[in-house]
Amino acid sequence: MNASHETLIGVAAAFGAALHSGDFSAAYAMLCESFASSTSPAQLAEEYALLAEDMGGVTGIGQPSVILEEWPGMAEQDVALVYVPLEGDIYSEAVTVTIAQSSAGPCLSGLEWGRP
Repeated sequence: MNASHETLIGVAAAFGAALHSGDFSAAYAMLCESFASSTSPAQLAEEYALLAEDMGGVTGIGQPSVILEEWPGMAEQDVALVYVPLEGDIYSEAVTVTIAQSSAGPCLSGLEWGRP
C-alpha cells in the first residue's frame, strides 16, 4: 500500500526543514539505505550550501507538493516525486525528492537540486 499524499508531503517537509535548520545528519537519516550509501551528511550540506549561495540564501521552506506518482524509469519501490520550494531573498529554488516505500516506511531514494 502506498503512502498518502499527506504522508509524502510530511516526509518532504521534514527533509526540507532539516536542511534549512542545518541538521544534515537528520536529513541524511531520511534517505533510503541504497541512496545513503552513495552520499553523506557532509555532501548534503555542500549541495545545499551551493544552491543556497546561488539564490542569495534560503529564508524558508515553502509547502511541498506531490508532482508525479508515475514517470518513465521510476524504480519499483518509488511512489512519488515531491517538489520542496526553497524561498530566498533574491529568488526561489527547490529540491525535488524521490520518495520510495521501504519496509521501514517512506524514505528518499533520490534528490534533484534546483528547479526541474
